[in-house]
Amino acid sequence: MSACFSKCKPIFRFSIACALLTLACATDAKPPLESGMNKVTESKGVKKANNDSDIVLSKNAQTTLYLLAGWGKAEGPTVWYTVSAHFNKDQIAPGGKPFNLFSASGAMECKENSFFYYRTSYLFFDAKTGSLNEVYFEKNKSKPIPIDPGSIESDVKNTICK
Repeated sequence: MSACFSKCKPIFRFSIACALLTLACATDAKPPLESGMNKVTESKGVKKANNDSDIVLSKNAQTTLYLLAGWGKAEGPTVWYTVSAHFNKDQIAPGGKPFNLFSASGAMECKENSFFYYRTSYLFFDAKTGSLNEVYFEKNKSKPIPIDPGSIESDVKNTICK
């Protein structure tokens, strides 16, 4: 897989990374109802002014997906945000280094029901030393993508587009 990443064009790698993140956190990644970690149901009443805490969008044995705190308005109707995935087992970044955190920063146009990503980051957190290092990043603004019902972006929209 890493051989493919090293030969692919950056926007293609970005698309693959987003697809992998979506697959890692797909519908079957939702926690059981009894776990108390219901998807976004607790955060649906959150107001835009109250965005100072990370929100767990989904969690399973392999990964936890967060909407990071601090999301908010940019120019015009655009709301910027960052989703981050924490993996319980190391993954391999496009540069061939291990990573266990992935983040994608993007913006959403609530009325247009679309979003785009402009930066992806692969990080490695060393629990022994407490250090966090970015092992690979890419800045590429994607084209606007429609928000599909039941997607991660739909969950984000339910929180930030109030």
